[in-house]
Amino acid sequence: MQTLPKIEETLIAVIKTLPTEKQQALLEFAEFLQAKTAPKAPSKSIKDFWANADINLTEEDLSTTRKEMWANFPKDIEM
Repeated sequence: MQTLPKIEETLIAVIKTLPTEKQQALLEFAEFLQAKTAPKAPSKSIKDFWANADINLTEEDLSTTRKEMWANFPKDIEM
């Protein structure tokens, strides 16, 4: 296996021999690999996401919304 400086030298030498469109494709692939290996921030739970939201729903609010939601739902659906 080659050392890092040798790999960099070889890459640069190869890139210089490629036509512009192939260099562009290689750049896009390198950026893809870079994004794929970048550390990702830990995802937050839904509970944490809404923890600081200033939302106060009461059981009455939810009950009213449920009634409104189901009011126009067809009751004569055949199965």
